[in-house]
Amino acid sequence: MTTEVLEETLAGERACLHCGSDLGLGALDGFCCTGCRVVHGLISSGGLLRYYDLRGGVIGPAAPSTATRDMKWLDALEASLVASEGPKRVDLDLQGVQCAACVWLIDSLFERHGDRASRLAVTVNPALGRVELLVTRAFPLRAFVEEVGRFGYALGPALKTEAPRSSGLLWRIGLCAAFALNAMMFSVPVHLGLREGAVYDVFRWLSMLLALASVVVGGSVFLRSAWRCLRRGVLHMDVPIALGIVLAFTGSLWNFLAGHDGGAFFDTVCTFIVLMLTGRWLQERVVERNRAMLLASDGADGLLARRVRDDRVEVVRCGELGPGDTLLVSPGDLVPVRATLTSEAASFSLDWITGESVPAAFARGETVPAGASNLGAEAVTVESQEDFSTSSLRELLRSTRADAADTSRSTAWWQRLTRIYVIAVLALAALCFAYWLLLRHDPARALQATTALLVVTCPCAFGIATPTAYEMVFAGLRRAGLFVRSASLLDRLPDVRRVVFDKTGTLTTGSLELVNPKALTALSEEARASLYNLVVRSTHPKSVAVRRALEASGLPVAFDATLTTRETAGAGVELVAAGVTWRLGRGSWAASSEGDLVLGRQGVALATLETTEALRPDAKSEVAALAATGREVWILSGDEPARVAAMARALGLPEDRAVGGCSPDDKARWIDAHDRHDTWMIGDGINDGPAVERAFCSATPTIDRPFMPSRTDAWFVTAGLRPVRLALLAASALTRINHRNLTVATVYNVGTVSLAFAGLMSPLLCAVVMPISSLSILLATIASLSPGRRLWRS
Repeated sequence: MTTEVLEETLAGERACLHCGSDLGLGALDGFCCTGCRVVHGLISSGGLLRYYDLRGGVIGPAAPSTATRDMKWLDALEASLVASEGPKRVDLDLQGVQCAACVWLIDSLFERHGDRASRLAVTVNPALGRVELLVTRAFPLRAFVEEVGRFGYALGPALKTEAPRSSGLLWRIGLCAAFALNAMMFSVPVHLGLREGAVYDVFRWLSMLLALASVVVGGSVFLRSAWRCLRRGVLHMDVPIALGIVLAFTGSLWNFLAGHDGGAFFDTVCTFIVLMLTGRWLQERVVERNRAMLLASDGADGLLARRVRDDRVEVVRCGELGPGDTLLVSPGDLVPVRATLTSEAASFSLDWITGESVPAAFARGETVPAGASNLGAEAVTVESQEDFSTSSLRELLRSTRADAADTSRSTAWWQRLTRIYVIAVLALAALCFAYWLLLRHDPARALQATTALLVVTCPCAFGIATPTAYEMVFAGLRRAGLFVRSASLLDRLPDVRRVVFDKTGTLTTGSLELVNPKALTALSEEARASLYNLVVRSTHPKSVAVRRALEASGLPVAFDATLTTRETAGAGVELVAAGVTWRLGRGSWAASSEGDLVLGRQGVALATLETTEALRPDAKSEVAALAATGREVWILSGDEPARVAAMARALGLPEDRAVGGCSPDDKARWIDAHDRHDTWMIGDGINDGPAVERAFCSATPTIDRPFMPSRTDAWFVTAGLRPVRLALLAASALTRINHRNLTVATVYNVGTVSLAFAGLMSPLLCAVVMPISSLSILLATIASLSPGRRLWRS
């Protein structure tokens, strides 16, 4: 597929040329975000357009790494590879794989690195999020890892060890489906009137044994889960499912042993178990798929540092660091402990730990806080002041979230429904048995009617339709760029009445933008060329903002490879061209002038530039839309209160809804004071970690580092905030559909229970009615949540 064909195909649909998502505010030349535009350009220029033939439907937006990633973990792997003799297997965790096209793209990138003798095989496991390479020592491993990152994926150390639980359900589904088909085949002659003979006896026994096998193989999944829930005092939907399986099989077995064929529902029990297993597989598959998309995080234990000892640099775990250790901090690296700067000067970003949007300059001898990241273009050295065990960063990285304990449909509403359901079924069964035994004096009919009632009241609709609804909502949110990792999130979101945003990196893009780009057009060609060569060599956020503005302006600029720059931390950057000194930085340093960012030539100010945090393109409209639903919208930030208040004004929020100057503990205390199981906290920095773990619901817009996504309920990768509102809408729609299905199931049960009470519910009628009712509710659910529905265009 050529780029022209792709553009013609998607242009009419207003869809992103790369991921297929709807174009919203902030669309860039047919792309939903900068990430998609960058990756599309790489795919096009690399001759990899077959990716779009394989992509299929809509995928989430691309998220190429925009920051210098910590690659210290790769040092040990490279050393091990270089020391190996012959082929070596290298296992890596993989982030970002969404479809078969992603697998093909990674395979293709692998084929472009090294020669045939050095690259032997690559295996991508999207279910686990793992890549297995078979290579020799000559393979350029680091180049391959960096290239994969530019295409929106990320490779990391192999930390994922747990196989997906849903894969264990597939073989159970297969076996139980075979049991059910055979049980139905053996039951049909009995339903049609076969009542004696050797064949009759064999078919009866085979049906019973197949049902017993289904209970052991498939029913045990729900029996174990129900037992765990009851031990924890939680009423999960697995409780009535397990109860239905046990009572229906026990009643059928009793009738079988008593010789009452009219009360044996073995084929229906087998069918019910297959439907419930299928629903469970749907329920677990999407959440596991989302979790597999991320790199695994082992928290503080996985942090590495470069320690200088005996004139050698060694990569060690941060847990080994102590006072007096000299650390080499490369560009983009975190300082893991409180340390003294031993280099001349350096700029550090504190936004990840404090939310402070403005970089901080440090001079030799000053203390750099734990969690600061090196913003400079060169590595610096620091001397540790403490053990890592006492570092504030270690505490921030400590997670108390337990994914294994997360269960969907265990909220108060579902627990109340489960309690009512279990009590109602048991009461009706007891009443039915008493009616036939005490009033009609027919013990055989009492047992048959009661067994029929227990079978028809098995929660088929909720066992298959509800997981399907969750699967479709999860899939719709994935297409919109939001990925759910906590199965219960959609049950909690309808209760949210307060949405709390961090500022830097959440409401904003995390980068700066030039406020007065017209100042660039007033410069001479020489000044613009010098300015471009100043900023293109600097990684400081303000320099990046000026570079982007120059490149977007269309004004002629050119990179001069013969020039060199010198950066002074806390002041600015300078270069000398043809004997003329050019400076960009603080006004008093660049040109003895006033201003935060001044371009000076030989000490004379030529332009005063102004930068500000770049809001996400739809931040104002999405915040307004959230407020219009009656929900409170707050800003909770570690940045200076004045800047936080200004952000609130820009978004149309009252200033009393903007809280600035918060430490990580302050944010957590604020959540504790305001959250009444109705707050959704959304933040991107590790300083938000304690708050997101305390909040009723949580999400993050960043996946550059695995620490935050691993402790939140969801993450999103879009340029805007639309997924936040869409998730709330989808959760509310899901609740309405569940309530509608409950109403339909109630009407169905009233009818079937009446037939069972009257003794008219035969095994044949039950085998027909149950699948039809389950299929009807399932189809209605699918129609309500299909991709073309208005919900997904909101």
